[in-house]
Amino acid sequence: MKFLKRIGIIDIGSNSIRLVVFDGPKRSPLYLYNEKVFYRLGQNSLGGQNFTDKILAEVTNIIDRFVTISRNMKAVKIIAFGTSALREANNSTDLIKMIFNRTSINVEIISGEAEAEYAAKGILLGFPNAFGAICDLGGNSVEFGTIFEGKVINCKTALLGPLALNKLFGIKKDAKSHMKAVIDSLNIIQQNDLRKKLFLIGGSWRAIAKFHMELTGYPLKMIQGYKIKAKELKKTLSLINSGLGKKKLLMTNIPNERLELLPYSANLLEIILETYRFDSVIFSSFGVREGFLFDQLTEKEKKRDPLLEAAKYFERKESRFPKLSRSVFNWIAPFHKKFNKKNKRLILAACKLHDITWIAHPDYKMEMCLELITRSNISGLSHKDRMFLAMILLFRHKIKSEVIQDLDLFHLVSKQKRGIAMLIGKSLRLASTFFGEKDLFREIKISVKNDEVELMIPEHLKSLKGEIVERRKYELNKALKIFKNKKDPKKLLAEN
Repeated sequence: MKFLKRIGIIDIGSNSIRLVVFDGPKRSPLYLYNEKVFYRLGQNSLGGQNFTDKILAEVTNIIDRFVTISRNMKAVKIIAFGTSALREANNSTDLIKMIFNRTSINVEIISGEAEAEYAAKGILLGFPNAFGAICDLGGNSVEFGTIFEGKVINCKTALLGPLALNKLFGIKKDAKSHMKAVIDSLNIIQQNDLRKKLFLIGGSWRAIAKFHMELTGYPLKMIQGYKIKAKELKKTLSLINSGLGKKKLLMTNIPNERLELLPYSANLLEIILETYRFDSVIFSSFGVREGFLFDQLTEKEKKRDPLLEAAKYFERKESRFPKLSRSVFNWIAPFHKKFNKKNKRLILAACKLHDITWIAHPDYKMEMCLELITRSNISGLSHKDRMFLAMILLFRHKIKSEVIQDLDLFHLVSKQKRGIAMLIGKSLRLASTFFGEKDLFREIKISVKNDEVELMIPEHLKSLKGEIVERRKYELNKALKIFKNKKDPKKLLAEN
């Protein structure tokens, strides 16, 4: 695993100006610091306007603050770029000079096509095997691209952002006919098999995802990887456009600055879905900034698994005995050897992550595990994968039945996967009784015979036998029977 040299990325957008300082593993970077200023710079640039002296001074002050923060955090590199607002304004070069004179940082104005390419590369950072179309909606512009066999192609851009539409039209009906004409002309998708998935990037799309989660009572409040059938999403878009969902929208904590222009975004997405007939949409919190990071990787680094890279990072940083995970994975092989590669990958990640909350009070270890998996920006996971992994870690620790009964998150995972999660979690719970500086898993053997767990502890290690080992072996046997009989562990645990 290679570590990222700390990077600060400053994004001067049409709707907001943001700083993110990235740290951690190169293939799965973590957000060390994240700050956003709503500024709506795009309102003052559309059609080749000049930024006023006041705007130039205020934006320079914001960037100066962000650069100071990045340097104080020892960022070895600071990347600053501007998108549509700077492309449109007549005097963007004045702003760039003022920022450079104050901070010695060069701001790059990227083209719309380059913005689309970086956005698609951001998707590849978070979803290594992504395949389909991407759509990045900013304040002034919208960018499209296609990911095909790991390459980004067919990058397009158009001035269809909510700020631009509001300024150009005001009346949403007129804006809608304009949007449709532009979308029809762009020819975003050129192959039918690429119509299956549309990856959505940008704050307005994330706001729509939040609203859909609120409407449906979706239990996992994480945007990254949130997947919805296009037909289902259309109902949500209609509610936004009609104004009938206003009360629910106010419950989502979406900033007012974004809420007031959300109908433009909903209209645009409705047109895109109707025009290109996508099967499903996947929302992403990774975009242009993450695309810049993806560009820093070598071809070999790009091929690494972001989930396993993140798991290695947390294992090294937080586990008591970080060198044992591979041995533990091999030791519990009797319980996963017949599973497919996808499940084995998640089980290996669990072997790296299951001990990282050791410092917490026993009553809160489970909650900490859930918090890490369900709320962190670990990438390379679908929502179902995320919950399956979280459930393994949950079963690894002491379970409170009342907590189990309250977990609607269980419904995201199939009954069969729940059984697997319990089986692997309980095998890890037993394995933890043999942890230490020496790897004992080469000497202590575990197997399954006649649907019963057998534990073979050599004579010179017999002092390791004890009540806790027998109890956890009993729990594992119980989990094995549940898995074999295809029972639902949720119901069983709720009865305990």
